[in-house]
Amino acid sequence: MGHFPSANQGAAVRTVEPSIAADGPMAAAVLAALEVPALVLSNDFGDDPGGVQIQAWLERHRVASTARPVPDQSTSHIVIVADDDGTRTWFPYLPGVLDGLMAVDLTPLASASFAYVDCYQLIEPASLRAIEAARRAGVPLLLNLGGSSLSPEVASALRDWPELLVIQTNVDDAAHGEALATAASLRSQTRASWVVVTAGAFGAVALSDTSRVSVPAFEIVVRHTHCAGAAFSGGLLYGLRLGWPMGETLELAAASGSLRCERPHHEPLPDLDQLRAFISSRARLAAPAAG
Repeated sequence: MGHFPSANQGAAVRTVEPSIAADGPMAAAVLAALEVPALVLSNDFGDDPGGVQIQAWLERHRVASTARPVPDQSTSHIVIVADDDGTRTWFPYLPGVLDGLMAVDLTPLASASFAYVDCYQLIEPASLRAIEAARRAGVPLLLNLGGSSLSPEVASALRDWPELLVIQTNVDDAAHGEALATAASLRSQTRASWVVVTAGAFGAVALSDTSRVSVPAFEIVVRHTHCAGAAFSGGLLYGLRLGWPMGETLELAAASGSLRCERPHHEPLPDLDQLRAFISSRARLAAPAAG
């Protein structure tokens, strides 16, 4: 739509595109396109039309998942509304999702090379359970806050992590000047190895105990912004898992997130050669998030 309507008013919806909800499956799909095996541990879904779409999406993107269709169960969904002003508002309908996540079998984490956990306020109890399982497994962790605040309970669960700990979150474009301060605050609360903060068109910044790394955003034609952060996470995981320098890792992550914004939802996700070609051919925007 052109502009988000005020209360009790309306606006014409110009396009509707189905996509996967939550960031974990999209990050796994990015990894699958990069030939890295991943397993999504998630709640089940229904055998209704929404569930059929989810199963088809997982199969199309070669994403392995523990989630299965359940007869006579309604599939939860999220409606995300975006306008030309950059407003992106989401409306989740999640009956039973938290209970389903709390019942997920987390034993596969014991053999994982890296763990990724979405940690939104709406599902925090389940996220804490996954964090604790990853700690017991002794695996590196990428925790995605997705813009949610860090609660004292999550900060406590993360403190003194035995392996590599990376926290990812985002700030709005208008608040890009706060990216570095946000990263510093999260590091002081958790002592994470790295905190990565994305800021849309103003790039991303990563902060460790001894280093600060920033990358500018790529110049693209924005088609949508849904799951851009998740695509960024997939690229970030790829570099982290291989032990790349953070600058190179952030650049790949930024390219992955940028291409997600430029391509339609139904198009295949890029492989490594396509991401490298994108990096070498696209101009960068001037202002990095750490500016």
